[in-house]
Amino acid sequence: MLFSVFENIRSSGVQLSAVTAPKNAEAVRVSEQNETSITLQWNKVSSNTSFVLQFNGTETNISAPDGDGPVNHTVSFLSAGTKYTFMLCSVFENIRSSGVQLSAVTAPKNAEAVRVSEQNETSITLQWNKVSSNTSFVLQFNGTETNISAPDGDGPVNHTVSFLSAGTKYTFMLCSVFENIRSSGVQLSAVTAPKNAEAVRVSEQNETSITLQWNKVSSNTSFVLQFNGTETNISAPDEDGPVTSINGLAVTS
Repeated sequence: MLFSVFENIRSSGVQLSAVTAPKNAEAVRVSEQNETSITLQWNKVSSNTSFVLQFNGTETNISAPDGDGPVNHTVSFLSAGTKYTFMLCSVFENIRSSGVQLSAVTAPKNAEAVRVSEQNETSITLQWNKVSSNTSFVLQFNGTETNISAPDGDGPVNHTVSFLSAGTKYTFMLCSVFENIRSSGVQLSAVTAPKNAEAVRVSEQNETSITLQWNKVSSNTSFVLQFNGTETNISAPDEDGPVTSINGLAVTS
């Protein structure tokens, strides 16, 4: 109530109601993020305090929560691998707090065209398309992680995994990384080349055939025999002894 005073005499007075600005939200944090959305979470201020979220020149009104738990709000339709700055203001009786600013990023896109470009007995070379100049990668396999820097050029990214076992199947998970946030990842399985057969020898020969013999490599390793422009598939042997193949040949006069 505001009174005017003259010679100790007061006017009838003017009444005015006003509110103080509410407290800022506390513990504002990112609870989840993917390629197209960011979920923000913060502690409730009071049962009659709502919020306004500002970003990219827009404002979103968020009602005062009913329960006692934290407030969650998901911002959708965002671009992958992008950094956004948010301003969260508490609102009481249309009066806003000073606001809390928070920056967060969306997850980058997964690498595309992930493929095996080369493989031998002890290594597998993976290749994939570059995502962006500021997106690096993490390759996971066999319980290990390898960090791979963002490439400088525009061509595909190549990475060779070495010191592998021959004739073995490996499963790789490749994640793109932007501002320490990982994509959902791309999984790829690939195998190393098997060992060559050992002790390859001629065990018998006559006018029309040659019998070849060699040591078994493993129970799941078969063979291909090439000669005179033809190929013969030879199944993986069941037994542990040597493998034998008989070839019919024309008699040389």
